[in-house]
Amino acid sequence: MKTIAVVGGGSGGISTVNHLAYKLRDQVKSGDVKIILIEGSQRHYYQPGFLEIPFDMMTPASTYRPVLKMLADGVTLVPEFATALDLKNMTVRTDNQSIKYDFIVIATGARYDYDAVPGLKQGTDNFYSLESAVELKKKINAFRSGRIVVGVSSMPYKCTPAPLEAVFMLNDYFTRRGIRDKIDIDYVYPMPIAFPDSGISEIALNMFKEKGIKSNLGFQIKSVDVPSRELVSQKGDRIQYDLALIVPPHRGSRLLESSGAADQMGWAQVDGFTLNLKGYENAYAIGDATSLQVSKAGSVADAQAIVVSERIVQSILGEQPVSIYDGSGGALMLTGMGKASMITSSYTQKPVFMPESYSFYWLKLIYNNVYWNMTAKPVLNGVVQ
Repeated sequence: MKTIAVVGGGSGGISTVNHLAYKLRDQVKSGDVKIILIEGSQRHYYQPGFLEIPFDMMTPASTYRPVLKMLADGVTLVPEFATALDLKNMTVRTDNQSIKYDFIVIATGARYDYDAVPGLKQGTDNFYSLESAVELKKKINAFRSGRIVVGVSSMPYKCTPAPLEAVFMLNDYFTRRGIRDKIDIDYVYPMPIAFPDSGISEIALNMFKEKGIKSNLGFQIKSVDVPSRELVSQKGDRIQYDLALIVPPHRGSRLLESSGAADQMGWAQVDGFTLNLKGYENAYAIGDATSLQVSKAGSVADAQAIVVSERIVQSILGEQPVSIYDGSGGALMLTGMGKASMITSSYTQKPVFMPESYSFYWLKLIYNNVYWNMTAKPVLNGVVQ
């Protein structure tokens, strides 16, 4: 019997085990293949919804489902966190057991390293967890005047357009409340442009100008002066705020850091096309967990999950794995309350920003609800997008 272990229950992990279960359902039924998901969290989160909670576009309860209910028939759930990974001996350990595997997929995502920026946890807010989003909603609803700063502490981070989305949503939210003239909105970014792509940066800066939004580019946050409510840069410059929404520093998982397969920031080192962990043909990593220079977004993780599941299926069926990842990814980007755009890119295509429209906004609202059955758990067994 061949055992496939998937570590991590985020978007990529769930997609991987479900695609494998659909493609290998006959082998699973006959006992020739076992598919295991190792995930200690009881909930699977739709993380794009966190940004929408403060603006009443989604409720907290609508952003998660029980992990067990997300799994296709034939997937075995180990409700524990992996604590050690031995790639040479093909073993994953939890606190209670050791699991031998023939193939493994690491989908452990990213973790937030608040300690990297002194004062960040105590002095700022963000929308990168359910709890943080709920707290932020309270503060935004109570905000009447002053300066709001939206910024990024370091690169890379999940959902590259998210800080821009937050800026545009805040602008429209306070405009609708009739108090936009009493509020300054500043955008702080560690790069000298407003977005990693210069073309999209130019579009964003033009939108800032139209909406009266200020920007501080190349501002690399070193610390947060909590008593003074100031962001302090590496150069010693300071930006005062009344409310700060700052994306925290991201790192790879501790599991990867201790495995020997990650770089100094904990990101898995993989081949950009096969997604194999370098040096291991039977081990893969996908999604936010990798060091690839692609967006850390759900769409990327799902696209990679399809490639990896196909390669594992091809191997199990005795074929030479030929499926490759082309760097593709896309995101529906909110540009206001009632407007959205779409950004697409790949290894051979620079990011494309499609004109904002109500249609994209409506598509975003629809996808918030159909994600559970169309992406995380495809409706039709055997049918893969």
